[in-house]
Amino acid sequence: MTLEPREYSTSIAKLVRVRPDFVEIHYAPGCTLTLEDMTEVQELRRKIMGTKPYGMLTIIPDDVDYQLNAMDKGSFVHGREPGNVLATAVVAKATMIELLVKLYFAHFPQMHRIHVTDNEKEARAWLSTQLEQHASTGS
Repeated sequence: MTLEPREYSTSIAKLVRVRPDFVEIHYAPGCTLTLEDMTEVQELRRKIMGTKPYGMLTIIPDDVDYQLNAMDKGSFVHGREPGNVLATAVVAKATMIELLVKLYFAHFPQMHRIHVTDNEKEARAWLSTQLEQHASTGS
C-alpha cells in the first residue's frame, strides 16, 4: 500500500486532501494573492486531486492582500471540464475579498456550483450537501 501525504504547501497556502473527493485550501494569514502564487496553488490542487470529481473548500483569512493581476485572468481556466470540480465553497473573512471573489466568478463563470460566504460553517454545510447530491445522483 502506498501512502500519499494529506497536506501540501505552496508559498501562500496549505492544501489538505481530506478525502479522495474533497480538498481544502487554506490561504496563509497576511499573504498577498498574486497571479503567480494563485496559479501555483491551482496547479498543485489539480496535481493532488487528479481527474476524479471532487469538491473544494477555500478559506481566505481577513488579513490577506491582493494584487489586481490576480483578478484579471481566469486562474480556474484549467480544470473546467464538466465533472472535474463538482462544487467550490469559498470562505472570505474580509468583506472586500468576499466581494472581489463574487465579482471574479461573475466575470469568469465556472462549470460547477459555487458558494461564497464569510461563514465557514455555512460553507461546509453547503459543500457537504453538494457532495451528497452528487454521490446519490451522479450529477
